[in-house]
Amino acid sequence: MMDEFAAIDFETTGFEGGATNEPWQLGIAVVRGGEIVETREFFFDVEGAPARAHEADALGTLQSSFAIWQPHLAGRRLVAHNIATERTILTRVAPLTPWGPWTDTLRLAKARYPRLPSYALGDLCAMFGIAPEIEGRTWHDGLYDAVACARLAMLLG
Repeated sequence: MMDEFAAIDFETTGFEGGATNEPWQLGIAVVRGGEIVETREFFFDVEGAPARAHEADALGTLQSSFAIWQPHLAGRRLVAHNIATERTILTRVAPLTPWGPWTDTLRLAKARYPRLPSYALGDLCAMFGIAPEIEGRTWHDGLYDAVACARLAMLLG
């Protein structure tokens, strides 16, 4: 089992209408000794993001706020569900930073349970009864999904 890691999830603007896919939220759930010991979220004020990303506490862009959020990820094992998005975003913003090592809960689930009907994060959490309860939050919220991913990683060990 992984003793300490940070489960992360980015929410992005998407590519609709030919726009650039920009991260507008980063959720982080830090696990130590089999427990979630810290959660954090950061909002980035980028065009095409939901209203929440444009509020007063938004940080600007991912790049311009690097010094604020990067210390929460540097030097830690990083866990994400289907790591391609998170790894691509981090590599794009800081290509010389040695992110990770990485663990992909999607791959862990497929290896441990090869015949499930779905490997979507929400479906896996529902199957195992580990969906988070965070007031006012649900799927496709960076903090909610990071906590869900952390719970799944602990279960899959």
